[in-house]
Amino acid sequence: MTALAKNTPRTRVGHGLLFQDPVAAATIIYNGSMVALDASGNAIPAIPAGTVMRGVATEGVDNSDGVAGDASVPIERGPFVVANDGSVDRTHIGTDVYVVDDNTVGAVGTLVAGKCLDVLIAGVVVEIL
Repeated sequence: MTALAKNTPRTRVGHGLLFQDPVAAATIIYNGSMVALDASGNAIPAIPAGTVMRGVATEGVDNSDGVAGDASVPIERGPFVVANDGSVDRTHIGTDVYVVDDNTVGAVGTLVAGKCLDVLIAGVVVEIL
């Protein structure tokens, strides 16, 4: 009997946690800030109106004088401590938390930042996936 196999190419990119995205035109993304995608799929600082939560920038990128795609930003997904707008408490552990701005989450909103894993004095531990 012959074993059946499929030769599907696979690419491992940081275990699915590391990405490189083109930065939107006239945009600055700061190292350590949360990043979302706009309607065109370009990276922007996370805002409630973003279309997709992407992760956290591992480097700062200044594309303020460029068009979309002139620069790209490395992004990491996983658990991060981000600022709490004061509305997230321990009752939110295990629930979605939402983008307030590129370094803050809250208990309500429109763009899900990720799952609340813990609430610390330093901020909210958010799993961004």
